[in-house]
Amino acid sequence: MAIRFSTGCVSVYVAKGCGGPDLPNSVPQGGAFRSWYHLSTSHNIPISRWDDGDVWGSDFRDAGGGDLDTGGGADYADLYFFSGHGSCQDPPSATSPDFLLTCGNFNKPDTINIGTDCRFGNSFGHLRFFFVDASCPMDLVSLGNNWFPVFTGLHVATGHSGTSTADALDTQNRGDQLGAYTAGPVPGFNFVQRSVGEAWMRAGIIDIQSGCSAVVIAVGATQAEAEDRRDHERVQEDRPNPGHGWAAWRWVTRG
Repeated sequence: MAIRFSTGCVSVYVAKGCGGPDLPNSVPQGGAFRSWYHLSTSHNIPISRWDDGDVWGSDFRDAGGGDLDTGGGADYADLYFFSGHGSCQDPPSATSPDFLLTCGNFNKPDTINIGTDCRFGNSFGHLRFFFVDASCPMDLVSLGNNWFPVFTGLHVATGHSGTSTADALDTQNRGDQLGAYTAGPVPGFNFVQRSVGEAWMRAGIIDIQSGCSAVVIAVGATQAEAEDRRDHERVQEDRPNPGHGWAAWRWVTRG
């Protein structure tokens, strides 16, 4: 099955007054991720590619249909890869929100509260896989509050859990490896296509600080379905949308 994919990657924050630091590897990381999906014999279909100020907060907010914008909404494609800033509490609690941070030219605010702003797969939404490469927007202690509501058709999501001193570092390598493991066969390369969960448990620990965790979460109508999707669902499988009775997650922590 060909997958419809989009990327949104933010490297420039400081010059636009959005705080910092800048993340010079975010935009190149998106390019590395896309390259595998372009080259794969699965014939994956690019939907949108936005960088820096062209990544808007509204691309992820459900209200007003922004996340369904055909020009870049995260819920318009089957798969969305985000690389940029998140926000870390130190330490987080069970009620701490998780955030993505853009630095858009339009459609402010740039801060996206994942638990309240995001609903993926609902209405006419298509998103099945949400790959987030950012600072700790998937804290283990608050997953139930922040991520379970997001799954309204979404199949699997990935991210990091950590603090300001146990963080995911700016790199091209995580997205590159995640793309290689999930895009499907690429001529001349011997990467075994892995499930989303297995791929992130390998790629997500690249270039992270001690104490930071790579996290994958999935849902299902039953515990067994949620666990099966978490551990085994591949990008090109074309599974139906999951039920929403259970969430299952796993993580691996850098020692």
